[in-house]
Amino acid sequence: MADNSGPPLSSFIMDEETLKRKQKEKLKKLMATGGNPRPARSLLVLTLRNPFRKACISVVEWKPFEIIILLAIFANCVALAVYLPMPEEDSNNTNSNLESLEYIFLIIFSIECFLKIVAYGFLFHADAYLRNCWNILDFVCVSVGLFTVVVDAINHISGVEAPVGEKGGGFDMKALRAFRVLRPLRLVSGVPSLQVVMNSILKSMLPLFHITLLVLFMVTIYSIMGLELFKCKMHKTCFYSGTDIIATVENEKPAPCAQAGNGRRCTINGTECRAGWPGPNNGITHFDNLGFSMLTVYQCITTQGWTDVLYWVNDAIGMEWPWIFFTTLILVGSYFVLNLVLGVLSGEFTKEREKAKSRGEFQKLRETQQLDEDLKGYMEWITQAEVMDNDQEGQGLLTTENGGSEAGSAGKMDTMQLIIYYYKLARKWNRWLRRKCRAYVKSRLFNWWVIMLVFFNTLAIASEHHKQSERLTNWQDNANKLLLSMFSLEMFMKMYALGLPSYFMSLFNRFDCFVVSTGIMELILVHMDIMSVMGISVLRCIRLLRLLKVSRYWTSLSNLVASLLNSVRSIACLLLLLFLFIVIFSLLGMQVFGGKFNFPDHAKPRSTFDSFPQALITVFQILTGEDWNAVMYDGIMAHGGPTMPGILVSIYFIILFVCGNFILLNVFLAIAVDNLAEAESLTLAQKEKAEEKIRKKALRANMPNKTSEEKANLAKKLAEQRAKGVEGIPTTARLKIDEFESNVNEIKDPFPPADFPGDDEEEDPEIPESPRPRPMADLQLKEEAVPMPEASSFFIFGPQNKFRKLCHRIINATTFTNIILLFILLSSISLAAEDPIDPLSFRNQVLAYADYVFTSVFTAEIVLKMTTYGAILHKGSFCRNSFNILDLLVVGVSLLSMGMESSAISVVKILRVLRVLRPLRAINRAKGLKHVVQCVFVAVKTIGNIVLVTMLLDFMFACIGVQLFKGKFYACTDPDQMTEERCKGWYIKYQEGALHEMEVRERQWINSELNFDNIFNGMLALFTISTFEGWPKLLYKAIDSNVEDKGPVYNNRVAISIFFIIYLILIAFFMMNIFVGFVIVTFQEQGEQEYKNCELDKNQRQCVQYALKARPLRCYIPKNPYQYQVWYIVTSCYFEYLMFLLIMLNTMCLGMQHCNQSDHVSDLSDMLNVIFTVLFTVEMILKLMAFKAKGYFGDPWNVFDFVIVIGSVVDVMLSQIDAALNSSGGLYCLHGCDAVDPMQAIASEENMSVSITFFRLFRVMRLVKLLNRSEGIRNLLWTFIKSLQALPYVALLILMLFFIYAVVGMQIFGKIALVDGTYINRNNNFQTFPQAVLLLFRCATGEAWHEVMLASMYGKRCDPKSDYLPGEEYTCGSNFAVIYFLSFYMLCAFLIINLFVAVIMDNFDYLTRDWSILGPQHLDEFKKIWAEYDPEATGRIKHLDVVTLLRRIPPPLGFGKFCPHRIACKRLVSMNMPLNSDGTVTFNATLFALVRTALKIKTEGCYFNMLLLRTHALYLRCMFSRSGNFEQANEELRGIIKKIWKRTSMKLLDQVIPPIGDDEVTVGKFYATFLIQDYFRKMKKRQEEYYGFRSNKKSATNEIQAGLRNIDEEAAPELHRAISGDLMNEDELDRAAEEAAAEEIFRRQASLFGTADPFSMEGETAFGNQATNQRPLQMAEGGANNPARSV
Repeated sequence: MADNSGPPLSSFIMDEETLKRKQKEKLKKLMATGGNPRPARSLLVLTLRNPFRKACISVVEWKPFEIIILLAIFANCVALAVYLPMPEEDSNNTNSNLESLEYIFLIIFSIECFLKIVAYGFLFHADAYLRNCWNILDFVCVSVGLFTVVVDAINHISGVEAPVGEKGGGFDMKALRAFRVLRPLRLVSGVPSLQVVMNSILKSMLPLFHITLLVLFMVTIYSIMGLELFKCKMHKTCFYSGTDIIATVENEKPAPCAQAGNGRRCTINGTECRAGWPGPNNGITHFDNLGFSMLTVYQCITTQGWTDVLYWVNDAIGMEWPWIFFTTLILVGSYFVLNLVLGVLSGEFTKEREKAKSRGEFQKLRETQQLDEDLKGYMEWITQAEVMDNDQEGQGLLTTENGGSEAGSAGKMDTMQLIIYYYKLARKWNRWLRRKCRAYVKSRLFNWWVIMLVFFNTLAIASEHHKQSERLTNWQDNANKLLLSMFSLEMFMKMYALGLPSYFMSLFNRFDCFVVSTGIMELILVHMDIMSVMGISVLRCIRLLRLLKVSRYWTSLSNLVASLLNSVRSIACLLLLLFLFIVIFSLLGMQVFGGKFNFPDHAKPRSTFDSFPQALITVFQILTGEDWNAVMYDGIMAHGGPTMPGILVSIYFIILFVCGNFILLNVFLAIAVDNLAEAESLTLAQKEKAEEKIRKKALRANMPNKTSEEKANLAKKLAEQRAKGVEGIPTTARLKIDEFESNVNEIKDPFPPADFPGDDEEEDPEIPESPRPRPMADLQLKEEAVPMPEASSFFIFGPQNKFRKLCHRIINATTFTNIILLFILLSSISLAAEDPIDPLSFRNQVLAYADYVFTSVFTAEIVLKMTTYGAILHKGSFCRNSFNILDLLVVGVSLLSMGMESSAISVVKILRVLRVLRPLRAINRAKGLKHVVQCVFVAVKTIGNIVLVTMLLDFMFACIGVQLFKGKFYACTDPDQMTEERCKGWYIKYQEGALHEMEVRERQWINSELNFDNIFNGMLALFTISTFEGWPKLLYKAIDSNVEDKGPVYNNRVAISIFFIIYLILIAFFMMNIFVGFVIVTFQEQGEQEYKNCELDKNQRQCVQYALKARPLRCYIPKNPYQYQVWYIVTSCYFEYLMFLLIMLNTMCLGMQHCNQSDHVSDLSDMLNVIFTVLFTVEMILKLMAFKAKGYFGDPWNVFDFVIVIGSVVDVMLSQIDAALNSSGGLYCLHGCDAVDPMQAIASEENMSVSITFFRLFRVMRLVKLLNRSEGIRNLLWTFIKSLQALPYVALLILMLFFIYAVVGMQIFGKIALVDGTYINRNNNFQTFPQAVLLLFRCATGEAWHEVMLASMYGKRCDPKSDYLPGEEYTCGSNFAVIYFLSFYMLCAFLIINLFVAVIMDNFDYLTRDWSILGPQHLDEFKKIWAEYDPEATGRIKHLDVVTLLRRIPPPLGFGKFCPHRIACKRLVSMNMPLNSDGTVTFNATLFALVRTALKIKTEGCYFNMLLLRTHALYLRCMFSRSGNFEQANEELRGIIKKIWKRTSMKLLDQVIPPIGDDEVTVGKFYATFLIQDYFRKMKKRQEEYYGFRSNKKSATNEIQAGLRNIDEEAAPELHRAISGDLMNEDELDRAAEEAAAEEIFRRQASLFGTADPFSMEGETAFGNQATNQRPLQMAEGGANNPARSV
């Protein structure tokens, strides 16, 4: 026995490493089983001891097994990618081999699946195989694969051959095979960092669900509106008479037309407008039924192709109304709802990031930085030591030379000694030389020399262009060699001076070394003729990255570059996930669409899924969102067109677009925003460190005699002073900010802001400068008149001159300012009303006279101002203000253009255009607008750095683009001709489906409009690509590019697409998102900046403001018993559910309609409409009876309901009358009509008949009532409205921007002829002001803006009505278009829309906030429940009702129904609201106290420490003695509130925080007596148990109440019960506590307030201690017993 027991004992004693290893193995096993131990039995029979199962477990948990499976998955992906899909299910050898290889993979995965099922069990226990998501995916893939094999085998045996085009038993098995492509997802489970990204995306799914509902709801409403308005309108087009050939001009898509209505007429000769056309995009884009309508609306929300849909609807029914539908759809859908997605993702990622920080990742980064700094310091110290060593050796050298004897004896030395002597001498000289070299390398002169070299290098590369001269090429080559030798010299000097280890420590030096080495290698390779010239030129461009070296000498820029590099690491993981995502969808696309994009009627599209590389590019294109709808149309047509199976294909594209574009690409932004914030904190840390070093050096220099202790003390003092005085400013500018009302998530405010009583005598605060837009209310500030300067004006009018004083009085009168504003507005309207085509039209002549009036008024204003303030010479004069100079410029321009009448002079044209700046004069007069403009300037300043970096990268890519593509985008219109010499003469063009199938055309040698022929064209092309517009077109041009000055070759260089994809990822995904991130981070920082020293954080401020502003809701409860019964029905939840159901049924009824529906459906729909209208009318009447008119119309939703019901009733009446009078010609022919013109009938059918259709929209608007039913969506909407309140002046600025650009566009591009098939056409032009604004709105959404820009360039045909001279027919348009459109797009897309995003993210941060923390979104619940206790909205309720009220509100605001009574009392003690003489508490005081205690605002006083007190005896001492701490906290809080909310009335402030000296009864004191009494009773009970003595319970109660006799006598019976503490029978309490313990209520609610039965007073039962243990927050009670026992 002893022998046998030996080995086990020794095996227990393990060294630490073995123990760790075993633990790791155990952990891995747990990980392999999904973190769970193995089940005892699998498949009901195999136990853990079963040898077969043991073997399976050991195989599954064998580490290489997982690697083998991952490799198999990877191999399977490769096999899928190599597979070439072919048309008509054709195949070749490779494909056949790959099909057979698939069986091997299937066997491998089946074996893996089987082994895991045996090892872990199948389904029925907690840790089974199918309980893991990845395993479910696996199982589906394997079972589908096996199923296809089985079906194939059965067919083969039974002799059934699959029809051509299908595999397997009668249905397309390829669809099931497509499941194989999901296998790569298993790679995610193999890479842990990928799981983090996946997890955070999955976590944000919950808030995204709300937004998805909102999107779905919005799409439904707009779809049904589209269905009502545009149904059956899109099926007429222009056909050549007598044929079915659609008539279009070149480059134009077929479009709808109108025979007699307001739509487009057929203008081509021999054409007619008739029905019979399936509709745009082969009948996919239309509003004929709900499904297609929803697809079209969704496509419009993604802003792809929405203008096409708008223009088609315009062509069908006229231009008057459709734009309202589409612009609101884009504004609400794209800019609001989709930005919410971004807000949610950013919030989630920030949370994930904070978790990662707490795990120490940020710390790690800081540590590595610290390590680098220490290493640098160490290297510096070593070099310093070497220098000192050198100095000493240098002295030694001199003595040796002077000593003569050694020098003389040098001749006598033998050879070895001589070598050693010269070696030492060389070493000394080498050190001396290195020291000199190091000093030179670190000098400023050397740095400037390097910067100049980098600049010349850039110049040499940028000067390359297409068709450059031989001389320039030679100069570039020589310059390249010279610069390369210079850079090599610099590199070797640095290496020599610093030594290799310290040289390679710097990242810039490593990079430099790489660039120089590649340069040298390139020269050698070219010299040996190994490498082509093109390869070199690309390598040469890498040298441009040297420009980044400049950033080393520009601190904020280098910090930014560092933060970008830091983000790159975190984004690499996301890129991997993105790549995996793209691969899966590419493989799926190949399975579904491979070889199917062949259409007989038009050429094969370029974006296909015919090979793996091509599929990757197509999926990437859909991810960027560019023309994704065109690919979707091709996919639908490839599967049979817009009929049932084909239309399902759209699901693939919608899922791909949603997951890719909305989620993954927004994650880029989320990461970018996070990294920017982190980089700023690192920057601050670095700055502090640098300043510390400087101070220490100064200390060392100044105090050589002082002891080290004294030095240290002084350093500390200096550091403290620095911390107080100098603040490290991060890259974004720090500014003050005021955020009075912009972030209150208050849902219904019954009191308007004017009701907020204020102290008017206080000075109004100045408006600080910041990028945070303010609410209107905050900017209505008093305006002070600017005093007159002391100096005389025009050397004539002195300060006391009466005329000058009169002028001063006039210009400072508000009436004068308002009149000027009115004139500015009128002159702006007159500018917009001008006719741009014919300058001599009657309208323009009238407006010219009006212009004289305006100019005179503005001139008079400026003369008055100059008389008052003087012109320019002294301080405070007119021209010393930049806004005044703007005024002067505008007025001067107007005067000049009046003086020169002839419009032929181009200068005058420019001057006339400059008049458009007039609206800018309003900025100086409207204070709020002036403030926002200043904000925008601040934002532009802060974004400067990021613009520079982006420009630099753009420039670098443009240089590479010039090297790769210069002169290669030329093509002949005849595709057979490849060179310019041969591209002459005429050729025959074949057109399928046209009237003339063959046309003779002239050959032309054309360059692409976007090209890389020189650096400027390259940068323009790349900027266009970075906005995602038109990049696929350019990409395919680049892929087809061949040799310089040669035509394209189809799919010549597919690999070149890497250039565009890298550029898009780097610039469009990353830099542009950093751009947005910068605006958002700046915005959020400014928001908090004013409150930097404020003791309340943002959430606390919002909650306190809500508590101060909130007013109780009036809850109408009728007294009349009959009315009460109606009221009871209307307010019950069942009635709500019934109305909800009716609205849903109404939606279904509306969605049921479709084009060409039968009469039965029309009659049914009309009948249902009447029924719903009646039901909703009944609801309205019931509500009116229940609430009476005043109560009913007090709720905005009810008013909305009322309007809708009235509209619906009118709609029903109109349609019924129309139907009844149909025989006599309908409603509009009541008195009988003459013979109706058939064309008139067609016209009325084609046009949008506003009367009836308008009222039919009321049916759709019923759906909006749904919003009132969903709490989450209602919150979203109200918060959105709140965020809009913060944007009035921003909106005004956007309008002004649109106005100025529209007027300038009309003046410059208004004369371009409208040619169908180009981008300046009947729907898209600058000829009227509304059209110009719509065109700009289109550009702001990014819809083919570059095409509009190119169509507006010089050389376009002029409009026939314009006044061009003979021979000037093609002189319209202007090259100014480039500046015009670029500036507009950058201003709009980057700055202003980002401001919109920032406001949304600021207001919606509550979506992702932790819900256990009290926020403003919780406070609405209090108002609703208070209204039930205080229906008259008096603002007071009995304090006893407060307990039950707070129990009804769930945490974090209320106590929740499981809160024990004693805990509730303790919380009330800490709340301590003032108690009125009638025993009531006020609304604001209660809400404020709740907020204050929940968020721990200034709760350091004695009252608030009570929850932590150990004994109840201390309650007494604390409650009835005035605590200095508490009063001090109160006073501080009063001060903070007065500082932040200056207009808070003193009365309200005294109500919520009683001032010092008010020694009144409070709720805290009242409930403290109750707690003391309760404690006393418990103590008595314990004494009885201990001594066996039983006192009379009643007498005990009387003793306690002796001190409260007067309250006892006056109070109501409820008060009696409360003071006696006997709120419930003790038996009942015991039972309640037992039930609570049995149900484990405590455990469920442990994290919040406490936990027990609603009214239990635990502690008097046997469960007291148990309950205490399970409630961590309840310290007071557990500790209360111990001191009592010692008493």
